[in-house]
Amino acid sequence: MTGKSWVTLLIWCMVLGLGAWFTATHTHVESELSRLLPEGATPIERLLLTELRTGATARLILLALEGKDADRLAEASKQLAAWMRKSGAFHYVGNGEQAWTQEERERLFQYRYVLSPHVQESTFNRNRLRHSLEQRLSDLTSPLSPMVKALIPADPTGEFMKILQAWMTWTAPRRHQGVWFSSDLRRALLVAETRATGFDVESQEQLQEQIRETVRRVATVPAGAAPPHVVMTGPGVIAVEMRQTIQDDVWRLSVYAMLLVTTLLFVSYGSVSILALSLLPLASAIMAGIAAVDLAFGFIHGITLAFGITLLGVVDDYPIHLFSHLTRESRAPAVMKEIWPTMRLGVVATALGFSALLLSGFPGLSQLGLFAMVGLFTAAGVTRWVLPHIIPMGFHARREGLRVARWVDTLTTARLMVPLMVILALGAFMWSDAPLWEEDIANLSPISTEQQARDLALRDELGGPEVRDLIVVEGSSEEEALQRSETLALALDSLVGKGELAGYDLAARYLPSRRTQQTRQASLPDRETLERNLTSAIKGLPFKPGLFQPFLDAIEKAKTQEPIEIQTFSGTALGLKLNSLLFMREGRWVAIVPLRGVTDRQTFRELLTPWRAQEVSYLDLKEESNRMVGTYRNEALRLLGWGVLSIGLVLLVGLRAPVTVLRVMLPIGSALVVVAALLHASGERFSLFHLASFLLVTGLGLDYALFFNRRHGTPAERGRTVFGLIVCSTTTISVFGVLALSQLPVLRAIGMTTALGSLACLAFAALLAEPPDKPPLLSATSPK
Repeated sequence: MTGKSWVTLLIWCMVLGLGAWFTATHTHVESELSRLLPEGATPIERLLLTELRTGATARLILLALEGKDADRLAEASKQLAAWMRKSGAFHYVGNGEQAWTQEERERLFQYRYVLSPHVQESTFNRNRLRHSLEQRLSDLTSPLSPMVKALIPADPTGEFMKILQAWMTWTAPRRHQGVWFSSDLRRALLVAETRATGFDVESQEQLQEQIRETVRRVATVPAGAAPPHVVMTGPGVIAVEMRQTIQDDVWRLSVYAMLLVTTLLFVSYGSVSILALSLLPLASAIMAGIAAVDLAFGFIHGITLAFGITLLGVVDDYPIHLFSHLTRESRAPAVMKEIWPTMRLGVVATALGFSALLLSGFPGLSQLGLFAMVGLFTAAGVTRWVLPHIIPMGFHARREGLRVARWVDTLTTARLMVPLMVILALGAFMWSDAPLWEEDIANLSPISTEQQARDLALRDELGGPEVRDLIVVEGSSEEEALQRSETLALALDSLVGKGELAGYDLAARYLPSRRTQQTRQASLPDRETLERNLTSAIKGLPFKPGLFQPFLDAIEKAKTQEPIEIQTFSGTALGLKLNSLLFMREGRWVAIVPLRGVTDRQTFRELLTPWRAQEVSYLDLKEESNRMVGTYRNEALRLLGWGVLSIGLVLLVGLRAPVTVLRVMLPIGSALVVVAALLHASGERFSLFHLASFLLVTGLGLDYALFFNRRHGTPAERGRTVFGLIVCSTTTISVFGVLALSQLPVLRAIGMTTALGSLACLAFAALLAEPPDKPPLLSATSPK
């Protein structure tokens, strides 16, 4: 090597070392899925995304302890719930034991006369008081006798019990030894709300493992018997399982793909050292991409990293082009200089195509665009200025491959196949009535049928149906949002009565508006009136004189109490529930009203249309999520269009001839149309992942078309070019063909699209290339 070569190599090693140090010590790889999501274009979108990130529903974990001994399961449930409450990692833990702490019960009891929906002026007249007292006497014969007896002196009208009854918005599971169980007593049930968000996969995974470990530690089982089996579900649990499923699938398929590629490269070049050298541009590209994204965004998401490496599949072609053009007599730096103009044009055009992703409002796509751009330029730079100086002297491609490469040139006689296939593909699209786009986000999920069944079973046993339908009530203040919720509740009660709605929940049920509280306070009698009515009501009943002094004191105090607010219940289970139903967003108060059993969503939406003037909106979470996916897909389509346009403009500047640009782009466009038609005919519905794969295919096709149409000095040189392209495409098809075997919809979409796209681009570029005996479109030294 020359002195200049040593300097170049030294600089590269220093930069590589610096990059490795930065990646190891400073790069933050994020796993929280919500960090990939945009902020949302509308208030409803922003609300939905906020709830997905930090909402109470996204933090729920539903648990079951399975076993044959119900008594032991009950004890394990109590021990686990105690540990979870003490750990500080959960906002709320419920297993059917005492729902309220003593402090919480005292607070609710203190405010019972403004919380109870039954308090009105007539509640305290002589006849109603008499009826209430007779009812309390009847209650003393019930199983709740001790509680009733303790409450009678201060609450003879039973307002506290009425509050608890009104707040029972769901059917609790069966109880055994004071904790929740499934109907067959084979499962002890728990529900918990974590402090960590559902998308914080690392924290969720740690919590779930701690829960399993705690069950193993606290469960009392006979010698030799296994501890209770822990079953969990919920957004956080599913997120952890999704990541594990993806990692396992990717690792398994990556091993298969690596074995295939290694075999192909060894058969093609017969050199072990070349296998290692071929990885240097890709490794450098990945490191540079990680550093660039981390510096620009402050983190790189794990999904961005995985997809970014996938999109950088095109850089594997760069060293292969160099290896394939080497002969016994040639020197690598000279060969690299000869093919560099064609390679450079492809790199710049492809990178600018990816640059369109930078304009996305979708953080995941923006990171992907930057990662791919920086990676492409880095890999090209390493291939151009580093790799030629470390290739073993005398290395060359095997001659057997050159004969196969020359055979490819005979395909140009069948070039009419390309327009024929494109016409057939377009016809297939026109005549097909199958949906083109995947509109249901559930079909893109890697959640297995088993996981879905487990989730539905636990939700059913706990009486917690999956939340799909919501009403969003907005207001400029907490009071306005609560008042509108109370007015809405009257209409919803009517729908429940008609059978058009099974039920609902809302914050105003637990926290009445200030107006409602003041109305209830105003209905409370003065002490003198209450004493007179009470004296008359207890005549002939077995109550001791003076027994109801606490009741008289409580009414007198309640008349002058300050109205309660959401902060009154801060730090309690009720406070946590209120925070999930009533909160401030973007300077406005929002009340969420979850609905159960909406029979006809379209009719329901129409019924609520008049309420829009009061800032009341109906939200179908499934429909809204699907609409957002469609929005992101349309944005990706727009960016894909801009990317292709950028590629065309770069080619026009570099090649200086529109006809030549058309000849280079035609195989790519034809391949995309034909591959799309094949996928559609096989039942595939296109998603965001297909579009990202089409962008990768565009980069691959551009590389193939440019090299097929470059000028070659001899037939042997052309043979080496074609041979290199065959190796490039074969390795790509191997990697992504293996990926197409994945059980995960996302990976399968990427694998099928890219493998078919690479094959089609190679075939069409070969068919449409100028025959070897005609002047080529591109010179070996242009563009300059």
